[in-house]
Amino acid sequence: MIVVVVLCNACKKQEDIVSPKPTEVTDVRIGDNSVNYVNPEISPAGNYMIWLEVDMTNGVTGRVWHCGIDPSTGDLIPSDGKGFSPFSSNIYARPADWGWDNQGVYYVGATNAGQIKMVRPTSPTTGIVTDINAPINNRRRVFYPSQLPNSTQKFLIYIENDVVNGFSSSTPGNTKFQLRLLDLNNPANDYLIEEQPANYPQTAPMDVIVPRWMKGTSYLTYGYKDANGKAQAKEFNALTPTLLPIPVTNDISNKVDGYPVLNPLTNNQYFMSGINGSNTAHFYKRNAFGTFFVQSQTVTPASVSLSNPALNQSHEPFILNNQLYSAFQINNNGGNFFETTFNQPGEIWLTTIDASQNKMWLLSKFDNSLSVSEPEPYVGNGKAWVFYSAVKIDRNVPYLKRQFQLRRCSANPN
Repeated sequence: MIVVVVLCNACKKQEDIVSPKPTEVTDVRIGDNSVNYVNPEISPAGNYMIWLEVDMTNGVTGRVWHCGIDPSTGDLIPSDGKGFSPFSSNIYARPADWGWDNQGVYYVGATNAGQIKMVRPTSPTTGIVTDINAPINNRRRVFYPSQLPNSTQKFLIYIENDVVNGFSSSTPGNTKFQLRLLDLNNPANDYLIEEQPANYPQTAPMDVIVPRWMKGTSYLTYGYKDANGKAQAKEFNALTPTLLPIPVTNDISNKVDGYPVLNPLTNNQYFMSGINGSNTAHFYKRNAFGTFFVQSQTVTPASVSLSNPALNQSHEPFILNNQLYSAFQINNNGGNFFETTFNQPGEIWLTTIDASQNKMWLLSKFDNSLSVSEPEPYVGNGKAWVFYSAVKIDRNVPYLKRQFQLRRCSANPN
């Protein structure tokens, strides 16, 4: 997720109960210490992880890998994570999440030239690679496939820059950005959802609230700017691609990195979002598509190690023992997204979602020399872990040319 925001310290009301750490407190570095692990993503089924091994000489290009995860131990298979590498890519065209249809899980990304590829893993070290019959175009970025496990349908949401390839809407040279929907079963169907103007060096709303599927459904949310200049969320249904998206949030806060989720145990729907770049997130709730989300929960972790916590973001939901949780991060305030995320220490947290008594747990060990990001939950055989990225804080090295660690902490609350 790439977003640039000005941070504030608003919204610090504490409404949740902070619980002790989980009984299994472990936070360890895993994988090969010489390898650069960027943007790990965990599969919704099948015990797989995808990640990008970025070339630190340029900080952009690299190789896509997938591997397995042992559901009893949380260990990688093989231990360095280098199971199968289907193609070379880069940080903006990499697979950003997993897809899921009635044949199983898959992932989608693009080569450096812009050829879209779909990969179905057949084991931790093998996979079937398919070239998607769409025009080769290296201006596409932010690749998110749908997760419809009981359907033959497969969709891909992506953003297209109009002039210059790149991973951020703050890249100069572009005048507009298009949010598009590609039908992976019939790539001739490539629908324009919304076009937003570039306002360099500001960030386009669809990069403040990144397009995200409500997994298990054909709906997705993304960012737009309302009449008051606030970043809000719109909703779109991939099954009716010619109908206009509709707004689904409307309060006075700027939403940052919003994430929708359907709880299959209750059919309640939630939208989890950082607020105004602060250390607070709001969880919004509804029970029907096409309606507004209403705030139901405030999440402000009580950090004891961070002097000025900010940027509550990267919420990733999962279910364990019939309870819906979200793993997320906060970091010290550095003034904008890059400084906060890559030049400030941080913490990985866990929170219940809409429980009868809302609780939070600190998962990660604090290290003042490490900046943490991208929590990814994984539920194995009755246990849960959160994988995340960490990088040594070094202002003498550009953000993207640093070596990222892969770390794993337990997430088994009392």
